[in-house]
Amino acid sequence: MERSFTEARQMLIFRGIAEVLNRSFTLREALDGALHRIVELLDVQAGWIFLYDQETREFRLAADVNLPGALAAAGKRRMTGDCRCNQLLREGRLTEAVNLIPCARLEQALPETPELHRHASVPLIAQDETVGILNLLLPHGRAFNADELAMLESIGHELAVTIQRARLFDAVRNQEHVRRELMQRLLVAQEEERRRIAQDFHDHSGQIVTALIIQLDQLAADVGSKNKQLAADLRRVRGLADQFLDDLRKLIYDLRPPVLDDLGLVPAVRWYVDSYVRPAGLDVELQVDDLGGRLPQDLETVAFRIFQEAVTNVLRHARASRIEIRVSRKGEWLIVMVRDNGVGFDPDGGPESQDRRTLGLHGMRERAQLVDGSVQILSANGVGTTILARLPLPVLDSATPAQ
Repeated sequence: MERSFTEARQMLIFRGIAEVLNRSFTLREALDGALHRIVELLDVQAGWIFLYDQETREFRLAADVNLPGALAAAGKRRMTGDCRCNQLLREGRLTEAVNLIPCARLEQALPETPELHRHASVPLIAQDETVGILNLLLPHGRAFNADELAMLESIGHELAVTIQRARLFDAVRNQEHVRRELMQRLLVAQEEERRRIAQDFHDHSGQIVTALIIQLDQLAADVGSKNKQLAADLRRVRGLADQFLDDLRKLIYDLRPPVLDDLGLVPAVRWYVDSYVRPAGLDVELQVDDLGGRLPQDLETVAFRIFQEAVTNVLRHARASRIEIRVSRKGEWLIVMVRDNGVGFDPDGGPESQDRRTLGLHGMRERAQLVDGSVQILSANGVGTTILARLPLPVLDSATPAQ
């Protein structure tokens, strides 16, 4: 009966600690919560956890409960540096939970209470990797029995797995952060380069072509009736120069439409539809809501480029007769939708589908992710395509008017 009671108690302790680990969102929260439960349920005086860095081979304090005042003083200065338990663990001589290890920290901090100079230690090991150590300060004369030490080893393994999982998650998150930061820099640089090229075209190439048109007009006027054929040729060349200037202006606006910088997303969308979509002969249904003022520049740029790429795909690939475009605000989200009645395609197709269109779709997703948004692509052969972007809007203070 006593054995069953002990096993039941240990199971309750283990479950209580496992629940804390499973519902914690951060490593700090998991270690703090678990350590509080361990100290409480095992009725010990204090506890602390060191984490081990494989690269530096150093330990750092990660969590503590009821730390003796002499150890907690001066910003827990005594809890830095090495100790016997750290050395044993680093050297591979501490492989299982043990009851009593003489502690140099406690000897220095509490010289007048030798009965408190020892603590139990539980190595935190998972998959043959040492990630830390759990130390528990027991009351004088108290020691864990074999069953309790076995339970502590199980708890130590759960803690080690939690630490490993958190470190892996942090590594992936850091890699994603670096990737996103690099992508953000790339796209910002791309937009700046677009702006610079557009400005150069406007300031130099545009002026040269305009001067050429003026010269052609003057030459045609000077020739006049003296040489009708030459005058006609000059006017024809002048017409080609006019067409080139129109194309150059479209290129300049396509690279970086000034209306996007000057007036914002909504006017830019309207301009693009009037300049590119309607002239292509499509039946256009355009619904653009009042967004409550200007949005952050990066958000406007991302939304416009997603819209632009989606519309470009329709004009180049869809063979559609109708296009529906919506830009709206739904709660805390900016919604950009482009839907066509064209031939559609398989977004999850094989390598043969990896043309410029699918690369453009990948670019849309990349841009949306930079602002923590998403792009959904709904399409199938013969049924048209819908591009739906959801981009989070900035949270404004209720007392701050939209700008």
